Amino acid sequence: MNMGKRKSDQRKLIVHNQPLSSLAEQFRILVENIELMGLDQKIHSIMITSADPSSGKSLISSNLAIAFAQKGKRTLLLDADLRKPTIQNYFDASRSEGLMGVMRNNVTLDEAMIRTDMDGLEVLCVGLTPINPASILATKRFAEVLEELKGRYEQIILDTPPILTVADAQVLAPHVDASLLVIRNDYTVTDRAKKAADQLRSSSKQFLGAIFNNQKQKKEHYYYKEHS
Repeated sequence: MNMGKRKSDQRKLIVHNQPLSSLAEQFRILVENIELMGLDQKIHSIMITSADPSSGKSLISSNLAIAFAQKGKRTLLLDADLRKPTIQNYFDASRSEGLMGVMRNNVTLDEAMIRTDMDGLEVLCVGLTPINPASILATKRFAEVLEELKGRYEQIILDTPPILTVADAQVLAPHVDASLLVIRNDYTVTDRAKKAADQLRSSSKQFLGAIFNNQKQKKEHYYYKEHS
């Protein structure tokens, strides 16, 4: 990836780069809402998915993870989109074997981790993309890795593929505490948004609601709505 593109993507980490902005504040409010919803049963792991590709879910996952870390939680951002991983666009992952290196026992979790310059946040990217992503996510080995990660971090944010496109998100859903759906306002049609939400309600332990990504505005804007 060229350095100019990487720097451009890294500037989109608004919660880190512009912590006093209204957009950063929206992510902090989302963190507060999630913590309130987890008063009875703590929400340690959250899966972020979308109805369609190109909805901005990876960028939202990254900013949400930063917001949790800024709250003082030891946080992991895990790229679980084994088909089209993009978390590495926002962090320096060029020398990491990532999750797939761990799955193949080529490296330890400690060796695979990217330690960011943001207090409390570590990142685990995919590494080399496999040819059978859904099968890998369903393995006992992946479940073991995820359980080890849950023991290390107070909060885990998992970026996952679009739920209506492939089966990966539904495979992952039983392994995490909750899910969030990203909807791009000028892109996702209502019927597909409803179908994606219905699938998350049926497959997730707890469906937290939707994050609406409005990319028509000059500056990106997000807002959150709990499911009804």
